[in-house]
Amino acid sequence: MKAQWGCLKFACIFAGLLVTSCDTVAELTFSDEQLIELSPVGLVPSRCLQQAESDAVFRFSVLTSFDEMMTPGRRYAALGDLLVPGYNFVASDIMVADGWFFVVDTAGRDVVCNDAGDCPTGASCLTPDEMGLGQYYYAPNKYCAFQTSVDVASDPVFYHYRDKMTGDDAHVTSSLADGRSFAFVIDNSATLDGSESTGVPDSAKATDPYQYRKVGLNQFMDGLTVGRDASGKLEFSATMANGSGTIGVYDMSKSWMRSIAVWNATVMQKYPTPSGGSPVWEAAAAALDKLMDSANTSYSHTILALTDGEPNNGSEETFRNFSRQLTASDVSAVYWLDFGAEDAPGHKPYADIVSQSCGAYYLFSNAAQFPVIMRNIALNTASHWNIGLKFSANLPAGQMYRLATTIVVRVGKTAVSFEAQRKIEQQSAMDYRLVISK
Repeated sequence: MKAQWGCLKFACIFAGLLVTSCDTVAELTFSDEQLIELSPVGLVPSRCLQQAESDAVFRFSVLTSFDEMMTPGRRYAALGDLLVPGYNFVASDIMVADGWFFVVDTAGRDVVCNDAGDCPTGASCLTPDEMGLGQYYYAPNKYCAFQTSVDVASDPVFYHYRDKMTGDDAHVTSSLADGRSFAFVIDNSATLDGSESTGVPDSAKATDPYQYRKVGLNQFMDGLTVGRDASGKLEFSATMANGSGTIGVYDMSKSWMRSIAVWNATVMQKYPTPSGGSPVWEAAAAALDKLMDSANTSYSHTILALTDGEPNNGSEETFRNFSRQLTASDVSAVYWLDFGAEDAPGHKPYADIVSQSCGAYYLFSNAAQFPVIMRNIALNTASHWNIGLKFSANLPAGQMYRLATTIVVRVGKTAVSFEAQRKIEQQSAMDYRLVISK
């Protein structure tokens, strides 16, 4: 049975304008594999692509109609041929709109201004309308922001944790790992359910009143089962940071869990009630120690941290020790998900830790976004694409920024896109801007 597609639309972005054009009629069968979703991880350090001309690397996966991830050496309907990076999938197939770097303060908020004098040198003080972002969900303030063009500085490079998909190819790389080890650092402080003052949960004060943190962990596990990597070797550990009484920092898994069923029985069914403060760095150090001491040495090693505010006072030395240990370790990526508590300083050190690895940092105030991000990270730990980006903006160091832009990935006669903006989804504001730390 065949389906007639009268118009395969490809979106091109020029100076912030969205233009669509109609290609010739294509006839596809329902058995043809088609591209359906761009699943980004975000911006990772430029050294992760080993290309000095890039300012950052955009990392993403593309899902197909076969519930697979787009990989080299496979035939796709819109391409009509095998996908070969560097040949029929190149830098010109990725387009990034001119965008804006919003300046972020130490409390994780966009910096509001009255005029450019309130902003870092070189930044503008503009409303979202003046930036051309009026269709998105930004509060009607003036914000400190740097306008930027974004150039794609490299052909797409495909990474797989285990397999060399097309032999010796400069556009395909692999860690040649036998499996994947995930060490979770989970802040379980009382601010999550709003019980920090009275000991009684208060949804009005809670950073995660509907327990999206648990939904996100389940989404991560579901993401690991997508595609041909579902049968891959996995192992998990979970270190909780409650910070109360005898609980404190503790290991949910005395030995590594090597199936999702064991994870569910050990962590999800025994997830403790939030309490106390946030001994985040102590929990991160404990998780790293376990990863270095007892994880399978032939696996790729990843740390995933969930926090909702600043760490406990007095843990600066633990932070420095953790940073030194991380540099000396074989951890391939750190993903840090930081939500809620926008009035609490302390976010920058989290972003600085991520900059030591080939992971990404996420800063958002709506916990409902957590499951979306966790699924994307899970997909990307199996395989992903990297492209180098070059920014025209001269961003001052020592600062965090959120990049608002739109990215389009074209393969043959079709394309998938990602809007890195603040948008409304399910009656909630979701912030998909890409975070970068300088």
